[in-house]
Amino acid sequence: MQTSIPTLGRRELLRLGALSIAGYDLLPLLAPRHVQAQSKVTPRASADCVIFLNLLGGPSQMDTFDVKEGKWGPENRDIRTVKQGYAFPVGLMPKLVDSLDDLLVVRSMEAWETVHSRGQYYLQTGHAVSPARGKEVPSMGAVIAYETAARRKESDFLPPFVAMNYDANNMYGPLQREGCLASEFSPLTLDLKSGSLPFLVDEQDRARLQQRWDLLTRFDTSRHALRADSPQPVRQFDSFGKAVFRMMDNPAIAKVMKLEDAERKAYGVSAIGDACIIARNMVAADAGARFLFLTHGDWDHHGNIYGKDGKGGVYKMCAELDGALSALLLDLKRTKRPDGTSLLDRTFVVVMGEFGRTPGPLTVNLGREHYAKAMVAAFAGAGVKGGRVIGATDPEASKVVNFGWSRKRPIYTEDVCATIYSTLGIDWTKRLTHTPSGRDFVYIDPVAGQMVVDFQEVRDFFV
Repeated sequence: MQTSIPTLGRRELLRLGALSIAGYDLLPLLAPRHVQAQSKVTPRASADCVIFLNLLGGPSQMDTFDVKEGKWGPENRDIRTVKQGYAFPVGLMPKLVDSLDDLLVVRSMEAWETVHSRGQYYLQTGHAVSPARGKEVPSMGAVIAYETAARRKESDFLPPFVAMNYDANNMYGPLQREGCLASEFSPLTLDLKSGSLPFLVDEQDRARLQQRWDLLTRFDTSRHALRADSPQPVRQFDSFGKAVFRMMDNPAIAKVMKLEDAERKAYGVSAIGDACIIARNMVAADAGARFLFLTHGDWDHHGNIYGKDGKGGVYKMCAELDGALSALLLDLKRTKRPDGTSLLDRTFVVVMGEFGRTPGPLTVNLGREHYAKAMVAAFAGAGVKGGRVIGATDPEASKVVNFGWSRKRPIYTEDVCATIYSTLGIDWTKRLTHTPSGRDFVYIDPVAGQMVVDFQEVRDFFV
């Protein structure tokens, strides 16, 4: 396979990689050298960035995008047939009604897992959990950062992979990071729930920031001794520090991180709303962000799924999602790029959780348990043909009865991951060799559970 640096030997490449060069200053050295494609595919390349809304905990499909009527459901969900011709919970998500022409709803999805930590791992990597390889499997965001490294411009100051509001200290498992890839591809993490944006520097303090960074660089000799085989946490810390300084040192970061009261109100005044504002700003900045992973939790309603007196439960979660997602789609659509297209035209928006919820009557705790045989997702932008539904479930949303796409089977997480890669111009059939375990890392592994599946980009989203 040809590379962009054919004169560099492996030993020299490792030596240069160990320098942990900040700001991607020598991008040709980061070009994949041990990557192989398994079949001939043509990636769509219709997006510059992906915004992934992670509905942490598993949303109830029968109360959200595959809404069903039943004796178990409260009356004030206000289910109506919207102009797009399908049922929608207008009472729970009234603002999204105006964005349904841009939104593709998929009701023929199934999951492989019903345990949160394993399901989140699947969602973030596109792979089943492997205890033997857990630390070497990179997340999808890291793979995207790795694959798009050569596209970075000198002016780019945003990291390619940003994760917002994912709390790693919970039962849902850790945020998946770069695995066997270089630390440069680890995520920048933001916790907007704390209300703190630590990356903003007043203009009068910028010279002091530079002086302190210079002192730190000179006196922290441990950074000078970093090598490719240095402990991964140390390399991650060094890479994180350099990426953050590159952001803080750029005056444009203030505009990206700005949260005005009026905008916060339009987005619903919530952590997911704030994350969507910053994601929109990162897309608009066109400064290197490629994969923005926004977590919205908690959708894990084992009890009191309808809250009390119309408050809490899905009422709270749907209201937050409704405000954030509707405003995000509206702003992306009405903000124009220099070529006259909209930001939404070049941004792939994905909305999904790790699995669905059990159908039928509520449990004794007035909730729903984890469920794999029916789940929902929604997509927009990057050429997605909105205003419609793909697939259908039975009257209780317990099983898929109409696949609604060309493959005549459920759509799985791997298919979504392949589609994400494709929209970004990445060949999803690739594999990384020379991993620590000696086993190739396949971007989209056809082995799932006890089955072998021909996972593909879901082209039906775009036609």
